[in-house]
Amino acid sequence: PKEPLFSRRTLRLVLLQGLSVLAVLVGVFAIAYYRGQGEFDARTLAFTTLIIANLSLILTNRSWSRPALATLNTPNPALWWVLGGGVVFLGLVLYVPLLQTLFRFSTLHPIDLAICMAAGVLSTLWFEVLKLWPHKGKQHIR
Repeated sequence: PKEPLFSRRTLRLVLLQGLSVLAVLVGVFAIAYYRGQGEFDARTLAFTTLIIANLSLILTNRSWSRPALATLNTPNPALWWVLGGGVVFLGLVLYVPLLQTLFRFSTLHPIDLAICMAAGVLSTLWFEVLKLWPHKGKQHIR
């Protein structure tokens, strides 16, 4: 068929999602580094934010018309394996000394983890707000 796999609107939205995550990651890294936290701390904060932002993207892109929390009632066993695997992997590289050394990460304190979680979720929050905006037609955003 001559119809493209992704519409231009879809490509624009996904590009905006990626750019918003990138902007937040650069911000987290820069703020940590320029506050004197050091390279290891800044890297750890940025990586943690990246993983959380990616998990947030998975949740927000499950539906382009319903809020992410509303989609949690829709059965999808693979979703829980992916989310759980991401969280377990993150926990391992952050708190297992051998992996921490391999990745050149520092230990995150609870406040650091809270900042990373907030930044990761905030990087995709604009898309959740966009879903709530009234749109013409049946397909909300596409």
